Amino acid sequence: MSFRLIDTVAAATLFIGGAALTPGTIGGDPGRVLATFLGLFSASILPTVSLLVNGMTASGRSVQALNNLQKELDAAMDALFFLFGCIVLAIGALVSLSIHPAEFMIKIPYLTTEILPRLGQALVVMATGMVLFRAGQIPGILRRSLAARHEIAIAEARSKLESNAPAAADIRQAFATHPDFGKVVSLQDLQAPEKRQ
Repeated sequence: MSFRLIDTVAAATLFIGGAALTPGTIGGDPGRVLATFLGLFSASILPTVSLLVNGMTASGRSVQALNNLQKELDAAMDALFFLFGCIVLAIGALVSLSIHPAEFMIKIPYLTTEILPRLGQALVVMATGMVLFRAGQIPGILRRSLAARHEIAIAEARSKLESNAPAAADIRQAFATHPDFGKVVSLQDLQAPEKRQ
């Protein structure tokens, strides 16, 4: 089953579950606590997005590594903005649940007592459930992004090491040997000068 199908089934299930709640269930203190939680969650999303955007620099990176990093960053941004949109939807639905309806709406039977409250609660439950459902994928995306950056950093370090390493000729010159090093000499020739003395 694809991830989009799972998302659709989860969203539909959450929406139906939220609509089945008794009107007024998410009002009052539960609504305030939920709004606080979602506000804190959304406050962490925008700095994360800016950190991900700043991680996309081209210094010393290969085209393939940049493409891999771009894919991971795109997936992370899509997931984060999806979560942010769900949070905005949930907060908007919470606000609409707390607003007193207009007089003409009250005159329509069941509209303000059943239909609109159930619709608002369904949106809150669906959006909050999707936030909780999808929040688990963010660490995985960030880990893959970190792994791509790690590979890029290693490739960059190897490249710098190779460019800064001295050439083989320079090493041979720095550790030059005496011209007589390795010269084959007969043992008799070595002993002969001693006998003469």
